[in-house]
Amino acid sequence: MSLKTLLKSGFTLEIYFYKNNRATFLAMFLWPYLMLALILGMGYLFGSPSAFRQNVRMDVDPVVYYVASTLIAMSALSVMWGVGGSILWYKWSGTLPYMLLSPNRMSTTLVFSFIPRYMLGVLIQLAEFAPLIMLIEGVSNGLVKIGILALAATVGMIPLLGFSALFASFLITIEEETNVLSWLNPLILLFSGAFYPAYLLPYWARLISQILPTTYTVELARLAAIVGAPPLAPITFLIGILLGIALIYNSLAYLLVGYGEKKAMKKGAI
Repeated sequence: MSLKTLLKSGFTLEIYFYKNNRATFLAMFLWPYLMLALILGMGYLFGSPSAFRQNVRMDVDPVVYYVASTLIAMSALSVMWGVGGSILWYKWSGTLPYMLLSPNRMSTTLVFSFIPRYMLGVLIQLAEFAPLIMLIEGVSNGLVKIGILALAATVGMIPLLGFSALFASFLITIEEETNVLSWLNPLILLFSGAFYPAYLLPYWARLISQILPTTYTVELARLAAIVGAPPLAPITFLIGILLGIALIYNSLAYLLVGYGEKKAMKKGAI
């Protein structure tokens, strides 16, 4: 089975899922705005835009700031659930042994069949937030900032795929059936600065945030919220960090996922 076939199957599966689950497709449009409305509503209830700028120490528009955070947070969650969390569903449904016996390695199958789903999801979220961003920033500045968000979501996906594949390997080696991601995902988003800038967290929390790829993806996306043209140097710097982390995590995933599969089969954890 070629990588092209995996990509094609992932794309076809997602298109037919949307076609046959129209309520879920509609919910995809509503859910990001519900999250955004909740965060902004609480913010305006207890503060003001000027107080927000003072607290985050950046000259940003609160709405665009949280649009960027919401989009990246939901994209990161989709990767963690789509690659790492899917192991539990395969395990519970009894199809995990068949995946391990497929021609490709399990990590390859998980990652390449998920990429089309991720890209379609990001495209949909960018399309639904685009009118709001252009309404606030204007057409020209809005398009620039949408482009930065698209870049952040695309480049940020690369290290997160390896990170999630490593987590998937961990899940198949343990016999615990609890959905660890249910409580781990909020912690990852918290340490990544999705709810509040990571540089304002305590020192020990900042140490954790530095090893998470989502931290740099969130920061890259938030550069789009800066009033005026976002500076090019920080964008280039963050992209370089993400690509370096991607090399580390994906290399580790390639080396360790196969070991996790063999260990799981030997222990009878599957």
